[in-house]
Amino acid sequence: MKKTWYNRLLLSYMPVLFLTIGILIFVSISIMSEISIKETEKANGINTKYVIDSMHTSLKGVERIVLEEIGNNTAFYQFFENKDTDNPGMLNYETSRAMLGIMSDNPLIQSIYLYRAKDQTVLTKNMIEKLDNFQDKAFVKAAYGQPDVNRWSAPRLYSDLSLQPPERVISMTKRALLPFGDHGIVVVNVRVADLVRIADETVNSKLSFLDIWGNGQERIYPLEQAGKAGPVSAGAQGKEINRIHSDYIGWDFVSGIKGGNWFGWVPVISHLWIVVGAVTILLSIGYFFYITRRNYKPIETIMQQIQAYQNRSAVKGSDELSYIEKVLGTLIDETTAYEKQYKEDLVVRRRQFFQELVEGGHVITREEWLAMMGRFQMRSDSRDMAAAVIEIDGYSEFLETYSRRDQQLLKFALTNVLNELIGGKHRTAWPEWVGEKRLAVLIMTHTGEEGDVSLLSAELDRFRTWLAVNLKLSVTIGLGGPAEDYPSASQSYREALEALRFKMSLGGGQVILYEELAAEKPGETHPYIGIMDALEKDFRVADSSWESQVDRLAHQLSQDLLRTEDVELLLSYLTRLLKRLVDGLPEESARYGRETVLPAMKNGLTKAETISEILPVLIRSLKQLHRQYLEARESKSNHQLMSDIRTYIEENYENPDLSLNLISDTFSVNGKYFSQLFKEEFGMKFVDFLVNLRMEQAKRLLLETDLSLQEISGKVGYTHPISFGRTFKKMVGVTPGDFRKYMPASSDS
Repeated sequence: MKKTWYNRLLLSYMPVLFLTIGILIFVSISIMSEISIKETEKANGINTKYVIDSMHTSLKGVERIVLEEIGNNTAFYQFFENKDTDNPGMLNYETSRAMLGIMSDNPLIQSIYLYRAKDQTVLTKNMIEKLDNFQDKAFVKAAYGQPDVNRWSAPRLYSDLSLQPPERVISMTKRALLPFGDHGIVVVNVRVADLVRIADETVNSKLSFLDIWGNGQERIYPLEQAGKAGPVSAGAQGKEINRIHSDYIGWDFVSGIKGGNWFGWVPVISHLWIVVGAVTILLSIGYFFYITRRNYKPIETIMQQIQAYQNRSAVKGSDELSYIEKVLGTLIDETTAYEKQYKEDLVVRRRQFFQELVEGGHVITREEWLAMMGRFQMRSDSRDMAAAVIEIDGYSEFLETYSRRDQQLLKFALTNVLNELIGGKHRTAWPEWVGEKRLAVLIMTHTGEEGDVSLLSAELDRFRTWLAVNLKLSVTIGLGGPAEDYPSASQSYREALEALRFKMSLGGGQVILYEELAAEKPGETHPYIGIMDALEKDFRVADSSWESQVDRLAHQLSQDLLRTEDVELLLSYLTRLLKRLVDGLPEESARYGRETVLPAMKNGLTKAETISEILPVLIRSLKQLHRQYLEARESKSNHQLMSDIRTYIEENYENPDLSLNLISDTFSVNGKYFSQLFKEEFGMKFVDFLVNLRMEQAKRLLLETDLSLQEISGKVGYTHPISFGRTFKKMVGVTPGDFRKYMPASSDS
């Protein structure tokens, strides 16, 4: 096949090709210049972050050393305690020396002073005086009245001595003493000039600039312009590149490249070449149209043949023109096939648009809404909308009962019934499956009265009843609130999903309205965590009170309004507790729990979907395990002795001398043997049992009485409040003071 026309066409485009290549080379050079500028800007950002990180490191080093000294130096402890001191002058001197030691190790520190709240006394490195006479008393009062914040103050003027000129400092306050922090505060002042010297050592002032601004738009750096107020901007120094805010210091760092250097010319050159490239492209396009028009004559003949013989089969040609004719014929066939495929893809596009509409991830314009609804042949003149989500109940049983084909038929029937019962002349139902067992439906009403939520609820309940009677299919429906137009449909859909989240508590086979749930406060999980922990601890009690606790737990779960994920969380937590409990039981009871109780409980919880279905399985499993354990324990001869010892411990836990030796002497039993029996009987060591008992009593006293921490520590068997505080924090996770402050008096913890 000769390619005469091909060669002619190829040569005609050569000038455009060579010209375009030349322009691309120059444009590439321009782009490389742009890249170099961006790398410079990147380096400027890294440099700015380095300055910030260096300041953070320096300030955190100061904070760490001060905290270590406060916690470890007895002089600070004795100063803030201010009791049993024979020589207060010497104590103040030693404390001042400790502060001077901190300052000598940290040149950044301008000064340190201590404020003791008990007698409102301030101790600096040079003097001690009352707060009312202290020149920085306003700052001290403000700092003491606020909780600890992990950041530095705004720059301010401060001087240790009244005769010395004040310096610009930033301050960090820490409450003392550890761990309670109610004795006073420690104030550390750092010179701003010394801190920003890091920027002097890092910033190349000839090429770049760095401005530091405080919270009140006060310039901090450069030092020669410090204290000036103004907008946080680069001004006329050059191009601003980076603007970083430090939460820790509270400053804004503005950096960039200074004007007047070669960096400013690169964008101009780059833009110039872009203009040249654009002009060249326009000329190339013009030449392209000209040469294409000249070469189009042979193709024109082929197009006429295609129009005349489009229904005939294409044959293999002797040259490239006849080949193009064949390709065009094939293209027509492909276009026909594409139109067929387009109709099939319309279903997929409809489902995709529905998901975008209800999920709210894509902003749909009015024009797009009208176009898509017209494309789907659906009415777009809705006055009100409401979203509902229909969930098939007992889906695992549904999968086991019906074949794959029957499942699809039932879902298809469900959709058709929904369109017939809910849709109509004044209402449109748009259903789409959003999961294996969930069908979302957008109900669009075209008259005012048809959009009432209560009316929709009644219609959906009629639909639910029809499914239950005719298809033997139970569903639960979550109905969201009304939406005025399609932009609010996503909110109604989220409300419908939220309503379904309470299915486990409210039960299945009903219509759940979000508007009714919005007025009720959902239950919380933390009270149940405490009840479940108590069930584990009291499992070995040899009476029926434990089963009463199980009944109370079940009753509260049945009465409370909980989200599905909260119920699943509680059940998962209870299952883990039960597994741990079974592992700690004697061999006979543990084997019964692992082989009988736990499998039965797991099987029941897997199939159940509501609280009413779960609770019978839960109660039966727990009581079976407890009764088997009691029967096994009653057969052992040491049970009564261990029961008496436990009663003795519970009655004498406040005795600080209560120990393994005391128990051994009191009951005339070998200590090692007693320890072994206690572990076998109650599933924990004697020491752990005693500490848990004391901590539970301490929590009760903290919440129900106004006793001081020292009095409470004595009532639970601790002679030293510090030891009590450490043990309490280790067991509970917070200090006794924080527990009393943040836990409500009615907490079940």
